[in-house]
Amino acid sequence: MPAEPRWVTSMDLVRARNVVSSLPPLKQLDADDAESVAKAIAQCFAKGRELGWHLARAQFEPPGLRHP
Repeated sequence: MPAEPRWVTSMDLVRARNVVSSLPPLKQLDADDAESVAKAIAQCFAKGRELGWHLARAQFEPPGLRHP
């Protein structure tokens, strides 16, 4: 089953690029590879935001109205 695409925001990409540029081993990557790593990190940020949203939604929904 293929992974679902995440809603990556421009802020996710900015934060991910900052992570890539701040870690010494990743600074040695060429531009294309660094951008690929940044996009993967941005996907992780988007997944974390999605999971947080689902947890918050589940916490405040009345019992019996759970959605998949």
